Amino acid sequence: MFFYFTLKSRVLLEIYNKKIYNIPMLRCGFMDNIIQIKDLNFTYQDKVIFKNLNLNIKKNSFVSIIGPNGSGKSTLIRILSGLNSYDGYITINGHYLNKENIKIIRRTLGVVFDNPDNQFIGQTVIDDLAFNLENLSYSKEEINKEISYIAKLFKIEKILLSEPSNLNNSTKQKVAIASALIHKPKILMLDESLHQLDNKDKKIVFKALETYKKEHDLTIILITHNQEDTILSDRIIVIDKQKIILDGKVEEVYTKEKILYNLGIEIPFIIKLSINLKLYDLIDEIYLDKDKLVNKLWLD
Repeated sequence: MFFYFTLKSRVLLEIYNKKIYNIPMLRCGFMDNIIQIKDLNFTYQDKVIFKNLNLNIKKNSFVSIIGPNGSGKSTLIRILSGLNSYDGYITINGHYLNKENIKIIRRTLGVVFDNPDNQFIGQTVIDDLAFNLENLSYSKEEINKEISYIAKLFKIEKILLSEPSNLNNSTKQKVAIASALIHKPKILMLDESLHQLDNKDKKIVFKALETYKKEHDLTIILITHNQEDTILSDRIIVIDKQKIILDGKVEEVYTKEKILYNLGIEIPFIIKLSINLKLYDLIDEIYLDKDKLVNKLWLD
């Protein structure tokens, strides 16, 4: 009798693993999480990177993930992109992350890594922008419409006929991000892909991402070593030693000075200034916008 129930349980579990994960159950709308990670384990060259990691990311959120070198930030992006195998349970946009679903999942992803040269395919910028759309069987009219929209958004209209290899590093990075968005992904993952942007292009990119996020319910995941780039995030996650150390809003995470100091993570200048001013009762809250902080000090 025991053998019968054990065998039955195993069969039911096998059916569950193969069927339930792949049906639209997780896309029925009763969950706001576009990414669900449960009991993620990953080891690289005998080094444990993640151990029983649990993490949910909501739709239309902007999440920055920071941490020391080797903490697994880029590894997480590679896992979510289907480039690294893993142990555990991950769903992306309602699909269980496995070999059977990876093509469907990748249609919902836009991924930009730190070196844009490795991502360019077309001979010109316009060729590169059109590539994904052609693979998705967009008509010429649709392709032209989408290219016009994204080029205007990222202010790259004047370089559409340029060869990507001839562009400066900042412009290359901007084009790579625009190219990752053109097929209207649900999730944009930026893995150290802002560090080559100059100040002018960074403002253009952040403005473009803000606009695109509002118009298309985009979820953004940013991996960065530059904490100044995380200011516009809805949420910051700090990871180290196989687990999540801090998780919360920008002002919540960056006020944990001692923890961040021990991890070698610098606090953005505007937040550090706000903390010091608050200690002297010159302001009563943490400011993320330097213009708002200046106005507050000036008016008071």
